[in-house]
Amino acid sequence: MAAACQHALEHVAVTYVRRWLARTGTDRVACAGGVFANVKLNQRLVQLPEVAETFVFPAMGDSGVGVGAALALSADLGVPRADPLPTVFLGPDFTPDEVDRAVRGSGLAFSRPADIDAAVAGLLAEGRVVARLSGRGEFGPRALGNRSILAPASDLAVTEHLNRRLRRSEFMPFAPATLDDAGAALYADVGKFRHAGRFMTVATDCLPAMRAASPACVHVDGTARPQLVTPAASPGLHRVLTEYRRRTGLASVLNTSFNIHEEPIVNSPDDAVQAFRTAGLDALALGDFLLEPPNGEGRR
Repeated sequence: MAAACQHALEHVAVTYVRRWLARTGTDRVACAGGVFANVKLNQRLVQLPEVAETFVFPAMGDSGVGVGAALALSADLGVPRADPLPTVFLGPDFTPDEVDRAVRGSGLAFSRPADIDAAVAGLLAEGRVVARLSGRGEFGPRALGNRSILAPASDLAVTEHLNRRLRRSEFMPFAPATLDDAGAALYADVGKFRHAGRFMTVATDCLPAMRAASPACVHVDGTARPQLVTPAASPGLHRVLTEYRRRTGLASVLNTSFNIHEEPIVNSPDDAVQAFRTAGLDALALGDFLLEPPNGEGRR
């Protein structure tokens, strides 16, 4: 049933898109709305030979409607906007005092590394699983590094560990965060969705190098939903990945949302401590602090 619904969706959407490509003469497609949370559909649009570029608005649902309304009004007033979206870190932030209170009130062992991003990369290079809360939250349903759990994608066993800890189902794939400059060597059709790839909104076929190096992020059909990480869009995560590549030679890590399945994504330092305790991960990077799990639990 699910396969039949997916097939019907792709057939209808591709028919509509091809009709409008022919009527307008354009080869660029911009998508918005909840149906485009279906990343396999988005992959089909990217793969159309008449499409040169596809963009999917990161908040592909009702939360993005306000942006569409503002853009429509701007065009009606004669001031159309077509600026590329630089980042989606537009959500709530927290103060150093809030972090300090949460850390010291957690009862957990902690340290304050000179370079928190390098410290996270070092733990990942050792095979650890690290939760990360840093800066503003993400606009849209994808965790893009500021409210994320990161893990080495080279170890397929990490998927079973995370599914158990986060109460996920095994059919739910994990996604990779990949340095943008390595994307073309790891994924098909990167040039047709590079900007959308910053926001993890398109599935694509994995090339042999990706399948060999990062099996934990490759779905059973050989695809992944990558986040292509740039220093401009995701500076903190880019520093983590750059140091991770320096240590391991690998440009990708597993990136999943920082929450227990079916619970809200963490949105405050106190949320992060509570979710970290529940999941029993190896470390929590909370602002500039690094916390250890209670009672030495984790994956060690």
